[in-house]
Amino acid sequence: MEGASPSLAASLQETSGPMIPDDTATPVLRQISVRAVMDVLLNSGATSRATLAKLTGLSKQTMSEVIRVLESGGFVRVKGVTSGTVGRAAVIYEVDPSAGYVVGAELGVTSLRLSLANVVGDIIASAEAPSDELSGTALVSALGRLAAELVASAGIDRQKMLVAAVAMPGVVEPVGGRLSLSPNLEGLGDVDVRTLLAAELGCEVVIENDINAAVIGESWSGCAVGVEEVAFVSLGTGIGLGALTGGRLIRGASGAAGEIGFLPIGGDPAAAGSLERGTLESVLGGRGIRERYRTLGGAAALSPAGIFAAAQAGNDVVAVTVAREAARTAALAMVAVNALLEPRKIVVGGIVGCLPGVVERIRTELPLVSRRLIAVEVSALGARAALTGAVAIALNQAHNLLFSPADLPMPLRLPAAHG
Repeated sequence: MEGASPSLAASLQETSGPMIPDDTATPVLRQISVRAVMDVLLNSGATSRATLAKLTGLSKQTMSEVIRVLESGGFVRVKGVTSGTVGRAAVIYEVDPSAGYVVGAELGVTSLRLSLANVVGDIIASAEAPSDELSGTALVSALGRLAAELVASAGIDRQKMLVAAVAMPGVVEPVGGRLSLSPNLEGLGDVDVRTLLAAELGCEVVIENDINAAVIGESWSGCAVGVEEVAFVSLGTGIGLGALTGGRLIRGASGAAGEIGFLPIGGDPAAAGSLERGTLESVLGGRGIRERYRTLGGAAALSPAGIFAAAQAGNDVVAVTVAREAARTAALAMVAVNALLEPRKIVVGGIVGCLPGVVERIRTELPLVSRRLIAVEVSALGARAALTGAVAIALNQAHNLLFSPADLPMPLRLPAAHG
């Protein structure tokens, strides 16, 4: 697959300083040299010392010192030597995959998902467990147990766990660590979620909104690789937006940018449900779709998946009506997103957005509500978009913690996803 967008690192978490050996005594210029070498090794793979010097512009003496530091720290190892060429054989170096590990996790309304990856981005193991009967701190504890089991089953030393990134609905306050704007995730609004997660997972924790994580996931290894202007609209239990512009996440003043469930579209903005959950979410979220189906006389208590399946089959008039109304409302939301951000493409995900026929119905409705050409496509990662983004965030944060200068933070490029 093609490499990740060079500016994607800008959309990920910033570093708090390197952990290369003796970093407090290492001059900034040497730290920058280490960063430059690791950038090449992480993104280009095994490379000779001469090629590293050529690509980074470092002198042979500096390169020798950098390789020594990285080898002694356990970050770089010898892979082999060149052969079949004229002249002296050259030693080939690569990043040691066992130098460290990260966890990407999604703490969702219905499920907990985790992936364990090594420092070069290989997924070592993944796990999933239901969460629909859990709430509050029990969710955090369940995630911690699942992570511990995953690490133990992979035979990895917990001391080598560098960073965990957790994708979850809502917005976590930067100071108090409390969760807000997440009505579907009960019991976490009055606790310091970040501190709890760090205690459970036993390493540094980065928390990201799940829809922001999803757009990063699609940009790393989905249908938006290399696209710097992209929006991800999640249609599911809730409604949300994650967007990159110039390869950077749009966050807003308090981190709440993208809460498009509150757009006054599809219903009465002054209604109690609209004020609590958002007008758009009240009609287009999973609960709203089910309620609309029952209101119009739907005979069975179908889930949104069942309603759209019945609409696809064409044997349920009420389901067809509800699916068409939902597609029209979603199309209006796409027009609003396009008017505000003008992305090159809008990726639709979520448990409703990824259902068969949903995106096709939205595309049918779009020309009826807009004369602009709006590129809309279904998520390539589906239910794993947020989890994939969480892995990317954790991996990038680990790289920057390890290899970027403390005095001059510079986000490293995120290597292309493997597999």
